[in-house]
This record gives sequence, C-alpha cells and structure tokens, in this order.
Amino acid sequence: MSKNNDVTKVVVVGGGIAGIYFAYRLLQLVDARVVLIEPKENHEFVIGIPMAFGGLIDFDQLLFPLSQLRRVIHVRDNAKALDGKCVRLASMPSVCGDYVVLAPGAYKLGSVEYWNVEGAKKLWNNVEKAQSIHFIVNELNPVIGFQEIAYAIKTRFPEKRVSIHLVYVADDYRFLLNPWMTWAEAKGIEISEDPPQHRPGDLYISVPSVRPHPLVADLEPDPATMETQLERVYLIGDAALLKLGLPPIGWGALWQASLAAQAVASEITMGYIEVEPDIWSSMSDPEKFKNWLTYRMTSGTPLIHIKGLYDTWANKVVKTLS
Repeated sequence: MSKNNDVTKVVVVGGGIAGIYFAYRLLQLVDARVVLIEPKENHEFVIGIPMAFGGLIDFDQLLFPLSQLRRVIHVRDNAKALDGKCVRLASMPSVCGDYVVLAPGAYKLGSVEYWNVEGAKKLWNNVEKAQSIHFIVNELNPVIGFQEIAYAIKTRFPEKRVSIHLVYVADDYRFLLNPWMTWAEAKGIEISEDPPQHRPGDLYISVPSVRPHPLVADLEPDPATMETQLERVYLIGDAALLKLGLPPIGWGALWQASLAAQAVASEITMGYIEVEPDIWSSMSDPEKFKNWLTYRMTSGTPLIHIKGLYDTWANKVVKTLS
C-alpha cells in the first residue's frame, strides 16, 4: 500500500464519464487517494450532448473544470503506456499506485466529432444552416450517440427533414438499432438502408467508427469485476465495452465504473472482491445488460430524462468530488 497516511493510492486514466463516476463511487465507499490522469482541463458530460442539441442547456454547461474537483489529484498529461501498476506519461514522470483503473475512452475514426463538446458545437452550427440532415452509418462499429442527436434535432427543428441511413451495420449492433428504428420513425425521423440522394443545402454526416484505445490493446476485462489479467489493473468505459462485445455508450460506462469501484473498495476494506448491481447497472453480467439496453432503446431516452441525469451529475457526482 502506498504510504500517504497509509491511504491506498488509485490511479485513474481518463477524466470522462467512466473515470469520473468511478472516482465518485470509490470515494463514497472507501477513503483513498485518487490521482486522475487526463490531458484536458475539463470533464465533459458527453451523455448530455443531445440535450444541448435539443436546446435544454448550452453546450458549455457540459464542461466541468477538473481543477474544481478537490477530492482528486489532476495530472494534466497524456498516458502513453502501462508498466505494471505504473502509468508512463508523455511529459511527466510515471505515476504509480496500488491500483490502476484505465478509462481512456475509445479511438474514433472519422471527420465528425459529435462525441465531444467542441466537435458537437461545430456540428450544431452546420445543423442550423442545413435544410435536411442525413446520418449515414456505414461502419462495422459506429460511434453510438447519433440516434439521440437525430431525435434532438428533430425535436428542436420539426420542420427539418432528419434521416438515418443504415447502409451497413454489423450484426452485433442490430440488437441496439432495430428496436430504436420503430421508435425513431414514430418521432418523424426517416430510416433507410439505402444511401441518401445528395441535394444542395443538405447536411450529410458520416457516422465515424470506434475501436478500443491503443493503450489497452492487450488487456481483457473480467465482466464481473472489470479487473484485467493484470492484478489490480482495471479497464472500464468505451474500450472495455467494445472488448465485451457491447456498444460503447454512457450507460454502459456507468455500469462498469460502479462494478470496478465496488471491486476495488471491497478489496481495500475486506481483503477480497465483492460486487453487486446498483441503480445504474440493474444487473451484473453483459447479456442481461444487453437486454436492458435493448429495452431502453425501444422505449427511447427522452431529453428530459437526460436533463435529469445531468442535474444529478452536476449536483451530486461533481459536487461530491469538489
């Protein structure tokens, strides 16, 4: 155990949804010294991006300065490699801990960046000027989130034509998209498996693809605890979801962060790992999570529900860490 008043040191790589929620849940359960490695100055509540497209909040309200999170130590640098329970950084000395929790996100391939606040704002500017908006899915593993953005745009601009073109989608993603298609069509969003016809004044958005982050290429998480084959090294978030054959979405990141926090906290306090589902996960294995996720996509996630999660995030998760 690291010696800082005999408090366990936990190194978290990534200040996104998974990394922040892990820190919040861990510090609810146990006293620990949390070091957060994140190159950005702000935490971005990316689950709320559709809400900004829908006009419920401003995009900049999704940004939370990491400097205000007093209960974690923010190291502003890029993680380059993992050496046991030490993380090599781009410009600073390595950071080591009793535990390492990797939440670096996933590697996105594409020109449209709607999964971060800056990219979403640029897309919004183009949406405002367009007559019609067409999302084109032609990737093995598309970046999930375009569905909620399409719904938000249609809600904000009911006069605009919004369509989604599923030119190619891997079978593993059909379980997620098929139930949503019926719901989307009922909301006035056109669904097609053919490419759109190009017309002047329309906006065409090619949905990017997603891959596991190179930092965690050789790691495999245990779905019950999220611990990898390396002892006391955990993997959560988008990359872990992909490795488990699940779509990388915010709800999944919350599920995994909760499991990992319970696993680490129980080992610190009791000497062995014990986990159970909480309100975010509702279950403890990927197959049940997939069924639950299908249900959520069938019923849809109204923007007002995302707003409720945002209020909880700002007033409970972020506030607790500040």
